[in-house]
Amino acid sequence: MIMAKLEKGLVEIYTGSGKGKTTAAMGLGLRAAKVGLKVSMFQFLKKKGTSYENNLSIPNFKMVCLDEVHPMFLGAMDQRPGVRRELKKKILKDLRKVKAAMKSGRYDVIILDEIINCVRQKFLDERVVLSLIKARPKQTELVLTGRGASRRLIAAADYVTRLDKIKHPFDKGILARRGIEY
Repeated sequence: MIMAKLEKGLVEIYTGSGKGKTTAAMGLGLRAAKVGLKVSMFQFLKKKGTSYENNLSIPNFKMVCLDEVHPMFLGAMDQRPGVRRELKKKILKDLRKVKAAMKSGRYDVIILDEIINCVRQKFLDERVVLSLIKARPKQTELVLTGRGASRRLIAAADYVTRLDKIKHPFDKGILARRGIEY
């Protein structure tokens, strides 16, 4: 059965120190796309090519990999004074694309991958994300991912799932594996 639109969209958050926040959001998006809902996923802090999920091509699922790279991927360069300031500017510029997608009404589900990290690491003011939540059309499902969701973001959401690390292979020196962790 193909759905036309959601009657009521909700706000979902996937947060915590564990693996699987992006994967959970993508799973929701893939399920929605399969039943005919239009999905747009915006990936913050993951420059195209740094993660294999940002190269997918799926009907009803639009992946928007924003032109940002988290300073942790820059090594010593992240210590330069202007790097963080530039990243903040890029994120604010990229938010215009998110707002345009929301305003267009074309998407039933909008996923903002790693936007919570943007807030937590002070690349983006929390009030901006709270205003996005308030501005979303009532039929749009909005999904936010990233470590360290604040109390205010959690209070503004309808669903909150915390994925916490209990055990991770990295703790034993096993590095991230292509196709599994990235």
